[in-house]
Amino acid sequence: MSVDQHQSPQNEQRSGIGTLNEHSLHADLIRHLIKKGDLVEADVEGYVADILRGDAIIEVQTRQLASLKKKIAAFSENYQVEIIHPITEIKWIVRKNAEGEIVSRRKSPKRGRVEDVFTELVRAWNLIDSPNVKLTIVFIEAEEVWLDDGKGSWRRKYWSISERNLLKIHQQVSFQEPRDFIQLLPPTLEQPFTNKQLSNQLGIRTNLAGKITYTLRKMDVLKFVSKTGNQYQFVINKDY
Repeated sequence: MSVDQHQSPQNEQRSGIGTLNEHSLHADLIRHLIKKGDLVEADVEGYVADILRGDAIIEVQTRQLASLKKKIAAFSENYQVEIIHPITEIKWIVRKNAEGEIVSRRKSPKRGRVEDVFTELVRAWNLIDSPNVKLTIVFIEAEEVWLDDGKGSWRRKYWSISERNLLKIHQQVSFQEPRDFIQLLPPTLEQPFTNKQLSNQLGIRTNLAGKITYTLRKMDVLKFVSKTGNQYQFVINKDY
């Protein structure tokens, strides 16, 4: 579904270190989400909540969902919690020289897709166990700024990533409970199925298909039923 653009209120309340002054994807998403009356970086249950809106908390996490588990467990005791996780659908790469001047800008051929969330959920499969917790994936267009400082990864020929900036939010999808992830399985997928069959149906790497089936098994959404050769076979758990 489409996501409306929100204007950031001029008098938003904030506490803590002032995330909104930072230039980052995390801060950009918070600026997009805040409404008048929200508390930003509020102290809640011994942790810092990105946005506190009455009895609801919005937590933006761009990566490492597993690091949220204790924090979300504490929040969900007394609050409704929505975790916002962005997936970059369109990415622009901007290169800057050592003096900070732009030398090129191009669109990356890689496009993020909803299944990419399982690269995080494979280590955080119990993140939305509580009925008070919802995971919302937002598909974004973003800009990644590379700096020619000789300090980055060899994969980028030692260019560093200095900024990730939000350009646009396209759409979003939410998961209120583990069983909601069944909607990501192709309707034409026969059961039982293997990781290879799932990867072929979705057009993804077999490694990612394995992360999907592992995560959904841990969530009790899928069941292992047999093994043929070196291929495990799974079915949807009808008793869940």
